[in-house]
Amino acid sequence: MTYENRDIIVDVSDIKFCVGPCNSKKEELEPIIINNNYIYIFKPNDGGRYKEYIYKLDNNHSIILKNARMCCSCNSRYLEFIEENYIEGIIKDGEIIRQKLKI
Repeated sequence: MTYENRDIIVDVSDIKFCVGPCNSKKEELEPIIINNNYIYIFKPNDGGRYKEYIYKLDNNHSIILKNARMCCSCNSRYLEFIEENYIEGIIKDGEIIRQKLKI
């Protein structure tokens, strides 16, 4: 974990459960194989990682999750909040994530 310009930056590449605001801390299941392709439960479904998710904590601070994988529900929620510019929801989710990841 590092701090930069009042932001908390966390590389979550070693975390095996969803790093989003859901209650789950279950590790991701092994991928299923369909037509010789591995399909993973968490997003991205190809087993890769998203560069970052940014959750505002307030007007001056954010938590930045680097190299992240999230369950479909948390990923959809994040994209919906961003699209609708629902800052209150993003801030609430950021606090939940801080507690979940003990940051």
